[in-house]
Amino acid sequence: MKHFVQWLYPGLSIKRWMLLFSVGIIILVFGATLIMNYQIFGVMEEHMLRLAYQITGSYSYTFLAICGTIMILAGIWIMLLAVRKLVKRFLELIAPDQKEVSKKLLSKIELSRGMRIVCIGGGHGLSMLLRGLKSKTSNISAIVTVADDGGSSGRLREEMGIIAPGDLRNCLVALADKESVLEQLFQYRFGGEGELAGHSLGNLFLAALIKEFGNPQNALEAASKVLNIRGQVIPATPERVRLVAKMSDGVSVEGESEISEYPQKAGKKVRIEKLSTIPDDPIAVGDALQAIKQADLITLGPGSLYTSVLPNLLVPEILQAIRESSAPVLYICNVMTQPGETTGFTVSDHLQAIIDHVGPGFVNFVLANNGTPRPEVLAQYAKVHAYPVRIDRAKVNDLGAVLIEADLLGIEKGAAQDNDVLANKIVQIHNLLKANIPPDALESYLRRSH
Repeated sequence: MKHFVQWLYPGLSIKRWMLLFSVGIIILVFGATLIMNYQIFGVMEEHMLRLAYQITGSYSYTFLAICGTIMILAGIWIMLLAVRKLVKRFLELIAPDQKEVSKKLLSKIELSRGMRIVCIGGGHGLSMLLRGLKSKTSNISAIVTVADDGGSSGRLREEMGIIAPGDLRNCLVALADKESVLEQLFQYRFGGEGELAGHSLGNLFLAALIKEFGNPQNALEAASKVLNIRGQVIPATPERVRLVAKMSDGVSVEGESEISEYPQKAGKKVRIEKLSTIPDDPIAVGDALQAIKQADLITLGPGSLYTSVLPNLLVPEILQAIRESSAPVLYICNVMTQPGETTGFTVSDHLQAIIDHVGPGFVNFVLANNGTPRPEVLAQYAKVHAYPVRIDRAKVNDLGAVLIEADLLGIEKGAAQDNDVLANKIVQIHNLLKANIPPDALESYLRRSH
């Protein structure tokens, strides 16, 4: 009651329209009374009958019915006018910029009708993809690896006994409705030499939420509301998994950061042969399984093959859910090879590594870049022995996947896919599949639309 009375304070210009609405109700009631010939307003009815006699020459109740109908229509019109004015005034008080509110509402409705897409991965590759997709649909579910054990995430993981928050933070910021000071603060990293040195404010915030709410998913839901994100960010598992890699020289390396660095430290051509986790069969988050079940399309990558993409597929329940899903699986291959993980890899080598871990027939489509980065970019990457991933179409097809080539670099021609170009291509692929275009004809249709 107290909150209602506040709307009647002077200066809000609301009372007049509420009064007008009341007048409309009274007129409508009078009109209904005349039609139904109730005796509640007997005096008024007597005067109306006399007026009817003067006009028609008889005591006609038809005249009263006509007058009642006019009063009902007038009452309804007055009530509608009052409601319209009240709604307009409420909106003016709550959101002065009406055009901006309308645009946001229309945009929200349009995005809510977009495809249901599940993006699986981690690192900067996944956050880049999400940043492009959020302008196409709000039905995005990012399933993120939590095996990171380096930097700020690794320290918080060990000190507080929580899952690594770094990749989760990057995905939250990427899906935020628009850039803001709060999002910049989430990415702020402390300098100096104290205990906070190297920590990201967003990592600390997520760590505090996980401790406060008791589980990662509730913490992420709270952070999602703070950042007003489009879609949802879900950890692949609530457990503190640790990666273990068996190398081609027989050595087993434990920890994500060590796995990436070992081949370079070994000083010889050493490759990752098999990846596993501690514990062996981590449990999945229920929301991740539900998102996969409802998906129209599932994407893997882009990102580090062994430390961002594959760790999610080592969660048995997630792997099983993808296999049971009717949604096609699209693997987005990296533009450049990654020293320590995929040195010398072709597109088919990336796909073969996935097959070695999860079995054949898992990936339906492979999207690979055929654009060429700027010469100065190539020279810079060559210094660390990273080169464009070579496309070998025949071998990819032999492995049971349909290869789709496209220039994904955009006008910048950098060493990674352009956010918007990649998102547009994924939407086109989804639309063509929805239109029942044969898989082997996808590429030709994409070239026509381009």
